[in-house]
Amino acid sequence: MFDLKCKEIEVTAVKLGSKEIRGVIFDVDGTLLDSMEIWEDVGERTLRNIGIEPEEGLGQKLFAMTIDEGVAYVKKKYALDEPEEILKDAMLEEVAHFYEEEAPLKAGARELLSRLKEAKVPMMVATSSDKRLIKAAFERLGILNCFKNIYTCDDVGAGKDQPDIYHACAKELGLEPSEILVFEDAIHGATSAKKAGFVLVGVYDRFSEAGQEILKKIADYYAGDLVTAAAKLDFTDKCAGTKKTALTIAGSDCSGGAGIQADMKTMQANGVYAMSAITALTAQNTLGVTGIFEVTPEFLGQQLDAVFTDIYPDAVKIGMVASGDLVKMIAGKLREYKAENIVVDPVMVSTSGSSLISEEAKEVWKKELFPLATVITPNIPEAEVLSGRKITSADDMEEAAKMLCETYHCAVLLKGGHQINDANDLLYADGKSRWFYGKRIDNPNTHGTGCTLSSAIASNLAKGYGLEEAVERAKAYISGALSAMLDLGAGSGPMDHGFDIGGEFAE
Repeated sequence: MFDLKCKEIEVTAVKLGSKEIRGVIFDVDGTLLDSMEIWEDVGERTLRNIGIEPEEGLGQKLFAMTIDEGVAYVKKKYALDEPEEILKDAMLEEVAHFYEEEAPLKAGARELLSRLKEAKVPMMVATSSDKRLIKAAFERLGILNCFKNIYTCDDVGAGKDQPDIYHACAKELGLEPSEILVFEDAIHGATSAKKAGFVLVGVYDRFSEAGQEILKKIADYYAGDLVTAAAKLDFTDKCAGTKKTALTIAGSDCSGGAGIQADMKTMQANGVYAMSAITALTAQNTLGVTGIFEVTPEFLGQQLDAVFTDIYPDAVKIGMVASGDLVKMIAGKLREYKAENIVVDPVMVSTSGSSLISEEAKEVWKKELFPLATVITPNIPEAEVLSGRKITSADDMEEAAKMLCETYHCAVLLKGGHQINDANDLLYADGKSRWFYGKRIDNPNTHGTGCTLSSAIASNLAKGYGLEEAVERAKAYISGALSAMLDLGAGSGPMDHGFDIGGEFAE
């Protein structure tokens, strides 16, 4: 049984029973790819290409041979005039075409890789196949970036009946064999990995049927197939003492309705452990801001170092940062620590259209921070400033969101609010747009809605939800917080961030 373990810097551990796993090594043929059939079909394909109908059962015969043995058998059996080198090249071309154009992922492989990648468990490949062909297949299938590296038997000068290839992967991962999970379908590879101290998951493949009973006996876990393995990776289960984490980088609101305070309450309500790096102290309440005391870039950097080097955040939310130097410090630290799931709420312009930060700071935001973002969440006035165009309709929102996405290479959640539509927001990402329709809630107390929405999105990204689902859950949460009808203060008051503590949004 796999379940989520504790977060390390850049590496998450999972568990297999009582064994803590910090890295994974995958075999390819018969494990990740349903590709063993080519070694049965290659002779038949080659013969048909030259106009010869192969004998029944030829594939099974050739499957048990090396390619050189197969070439010699085919040449003799069919009295071919072609030299063995030409026949071998023809067979290898068939193999290459299969990997480059046809080889499919095994069922469940994509989900398994996705879950491991989201959990930041580093993955390696150990294969006896040609590295160029494996890379071509992985690139076509869109999984090449899942892996830290690919090792072949040629790289290490030994077959999989020896553990050299697994030790090479372990060395690059910087882990002990007992910390690494190996997925294998073939007995010889599985046996050598197990004897070398690696944790073994046996995977069924029809071409290694004869060895399955042995594989079941030696494996720490027998998956049968990757659908089963993926289903066992239940990353939503909460382990005792562990939790997903999120960091807010923003200003403090002493009245608790917006800024750092709203962010942390939102994160807590959405089931993640909240941390903060404060960019400024403010004196404010529901009536307005009466004072600001900005921290130095150096002190902000110290706060970020303290967080990232101890409790590494699974997501980062960035709120109001008025100084260009502070923005540069944030961007530099995010790059240094390779932060992911970054939600940027570009607090640049008030709802009335007044500028909240300098023109120089705006340019630094656009140049330094937006390209690092997973998603930015501008409101209409902010989107107008960023896109340089007036937004007065839903079509305008679509055009502006597309422009911002293409300019800054990040997803854009353009918040409609009540200016253009009834709290309907537009998400534009990967060339596609989706509207999220909100219900009108007759509550004048909306202080901190932007902070709250972006923090809820970051929380759900931290928990492993995709961007669309993270936005959908965040909008549902903010609707609930507004519907609670909290009424505090003499001005536009705060929402009830804790209306659902421990409820559905914490899942």
